[in-house]
Amino acid sequence: MVVMDNALPRVCIILPVLNERDNIAPLLDAIDANLRANPYVVCIVDDGSNDGTRDYLEAVRDKQPERYHLIYRVKKGRGSQRGSALYISLLWGLTDERNDVFVEMDGDLSHRPEELQDGLRALKERGSDIVIASKYLPGSHVTNRPLGRRMVSRICNTAVRFLLTSRIRDYSNGYRFYNRRAAVAVARSKIRYGSPIYLTEVMGIWLRSGMKLSEIPTTYIGRNEGVSKLRIIDLAKAGMAIFEVALRRHITGFSTGPEPERVEATSKA
Repeated sequence: MVVMDNALPRVCIILPVLNERDNIAPLLDAIDANLRANPYVVCIVDDGSNDGTRDYLEAVRDKQPERYHLIYRVKKGRGSQRGSALYISLLWGLTDERNDVFVEMDGDLSHRPEELQDGLRALKERGSDIVIASKYLPGSHVTNRPLGRRMVSRICNTAVRFLLTSRIRDYSNGYRFYNRRAAVAVARSKIRYGSPIYLTEVMGIWLRSGMKLSEIPTTYIGRNEGVSKLRIIDLAKAGMAIFEVALRRHITGFSTGPEPERVEATSKA
């Protein structure tokens, strides 16, 4: 029997998924194995899975309703809406004052649950508001990712570092740990991007707010990331969006959005 340590922060895992039936069970098992001593909750946003993911998640939720919160959406249009999934999960997590630490992960096992305690420890020991699992630190490893995709990621990341700040090495990895203060800063800002650009937009908010950020090494496991999935028009739109985020980060600032409690109902759509 594992005894919970009430002195440990309550962790809210934010997990967007889409057709991850083969990955979700081992992922949730690994999260539990690595957070068993911590109080934690998992908020999962399913964007319309049709491979049995939803049935599995409902069975898990019914067994442990206090541990798992499910949000269902219907994906509309082309492209990833990972950013909006992260945002509504964050808003839901803030409605429970017990949630002290937020962790964003992918649902496809590209982020290793074995690193959860590393991120939580870095938050506490370094006094950071945000800790990023960085692919570009010494000691980090990237596996099962095509060379072309690595090159695109490097080029895009270098451009973002030039426009926002070079102090952060990895803007694109979605494995992030942050405290409640950082979560509230995002919730109180007007978010413009529901695409993966959300990751850069949020980083701009944190930098503008003077948050303390740090990075830890990680092992990133690529999953179905062929360069053929990228379109020139998508890269062009992403480039324009990053320029816009940089403008707000350095000059105009980020507009205020609705208070967290006013958007609670939308997280249950």
